[in-house]
Amino acid sequence: MTAGQVESSGRGTAGLRSRSFIALLVTQGFGSLNDNIFRWFCVLQGMKIESMKASTMSLGLICFTIPYLLLASHSAYVSDRFSKQKTIVACKFAEIVIMAIAVGAMALGAVDEMLGIYLVFAAVFLMGSQSAMFGPAKFGSIPEIVRSENISSANGLMQMVTTAASALGMFAGFVVSAMADLSTSDPTLGGLMWPAAVLISIATLGMLASLFIEPLTSADPELKPPNPLIETVANLRLLFDNRPLFRAALGEAFFWFLASLATSAITLMGVDVLGLSQIKTGMLAIALVLGVGTGSVLAGMMSGGKVELGLVPLGGAVVALGALALFWFTADVDPTDPATQVAAVWPAAGSLVVLGLGAGFFIVPLVAFLQDRSQRKTRGRILAAANFISFSMIIVSAVAFYAVTEGLLDWGAPTIFLATGIGTIPILIYVLWLLPQASVRMVIWLLSRVVYRVKVFGRENIPEQGGALIVANHISYMDGFLLLTSSSRPIRFVAHADHVNRFGIAGLTRLMGVIPIRSTDGPKAIVSSLREARAAVEDGELVCIFPEGQVTRSGHVEQFHRGMMRIVDGLDAPIVPIYLDELWGSIFSHERGRVLWKMPRRWPYPVSIHVGEPQECPEQVEEVREWVLELGRKAVESRTADNEKTDTP
Repeated sequence: MTAGQVESSGRGTAGLRSRSFIALLVTQGFGSLNDNIFRWFCVLQGMKIESMKASTMSLGLICFTIPYLLLASHSAYVSDRFSKQKTIVACKFAEIVIMAIAVGAMALGAVDEMLGIYLVFAAVFLMGSQSAMFGPAKFGSIPEIVRSENISSANGLMQMVTTAASALGMFAGFVVSAMADLSTSDPTLGGLMWPAAVLISIATLGMLASLFIEPLTSADPELKPPNPLIETVANLRLLFDNRPLFRAALGEAFFWFLASLATSAITLMGVDVLGLSQIKTGMLAIALVLGVGTGSVLAGMMSGGKVELGLVPLGGAVVALGALALFWFTADVDPTDPATQVAAVWPAAGSLVVLGLGAGFFIVPLVAFLQDRSQRKTRGRILAAANFISFSMIIVSAVAFYAVTEGLLDWGAPTIFLATGIGTIPILIYVLWLLPQASVRMVIWLLSRVVYRVKVFGRENIPEQGGALIVANHISYMDGFLLLTSSSRPIRFVAHADHVNRFGIAGLTRLMGVIPIRSTDGPKAIVSSLREARAAVEDGELVCIFPEGQVTRSGHVEQFHRGMMRIVDGLDAPIVPIYLDELWGSIFSHERGRVLWKMPRRWPYPVSIHVGEPQECPEQVEEVREWVLELGRKAVESRTADNEKTDTP
């Protein structure tokens, strides 16, 4: 099976080094580079006209963004109805044509300056239209090219390439603008040739790169052409009906609102606050994009082969920190005092890197979640609806930027970043409330890199959708927390009530949906807890139980209580066996007869989590225990083989 082929389920089978994925990255890189060169070239040319200086930045952003709203339904239709690879190639060919039209518009600027500017902005609108059609095909092709466990890393690389190309494109736009002029006073052929050669050459290279993406099959060949209004509403309703995907789309929209506002504010800050030239202001913008690119790659690496939503609150916190730091370093700068301006440049650049780093943490898991959790037949429509919301917020940011800078508020760039930092805080609080388990999982992940070295084997055996009962051996008091790192889906634990209701963690365990159970509460209370667990599985949730009933005192897997069978008996939901290995001997185990009061044997402590294949509910609980024991035997064999390889000279 080639890199461009997909399984019958629509899942990709290739890795991150496949020809198709690398070609997609290169195609996206050239596209993002050209978009930003062209848009910033047009904006900066417009700013040279005194009557358009205040509005040209918002005008450029709006012209580029409106097509995303007008073509939302058509981009979804094309992405699902036709091969995404063919759609990408067609869009890249259209980019060459649009750049040729833009060059013609620039040439007319030598005859009529205002006419040339308006025609160039019309070309910006066409470029936005091309990008709108390209977006769902680009993002929708990722899960059809790469394996499921590589989706987060693929999105991290995609975001890194996009942001790096955006930074280079923004800087190049400043440079090309300085070398060319649409003015009628002294037009030169050489001045026009620079933007013409750059824009058309990059568009051509992007089209050639797209030809190396291997063929992809159509997701829904029978899909009918949409009515734009009806289809857009239907797409939005489809997204809204899936609340987790809808919330992820809102998070993505917040990111783009923030990114657009920050990019516009950087131009204002560089020129008006720090007294930088246009080219040096472009260099300052690179600091933001460098942070986003670095954060995106780190997010892909930290996801550990799964979609890690726990990075979202971490990203929100870092964004707020970076924005507030930027205000702190630039608020007292005196535009008439070069000494204060020079002193603030490097701290401002560092703050922009931090802000971008948080933005990368924030956006990558949200985009990966939208791709991974949407059905293949509706993925294009889901992504188009998400794009509609995101680009609506970009237009809102353009209007907001104009309102706060040219309206009654008369805000400067530092105040905009202060508002950004403060505005991120309620978003952060909401995310923490909405994703308590993912947030805890992220904290555990960070701690595990200090205290533990966790490896997960068979992660793909945890169902991506639908209810299931996870059954694991219980060897330490950290087992539940460590299991959280094995799945990107929330897991509801059946846990001893005495541990769950302890002072200080009772509120957290309620937020995480822990189901308390205690044998001394009597049969009715036990049955009630098991019924709650069963209802959760029926509702499509993952439930985990430690059927030994307590942490082992011997290091061996004890007998399983039959009560766990009531959770899935008669349901069309699998049992997923898990064996936790190497934890016996950790300070949270009963090894040597005591917990905590012993020195760890290694630091960081190695832990392996082995996930078995989903199984149908058997007649006897002993069969479930045997599944777990079999995983344990394989874990020991694997560990022994690894040790022998290490010991071999």
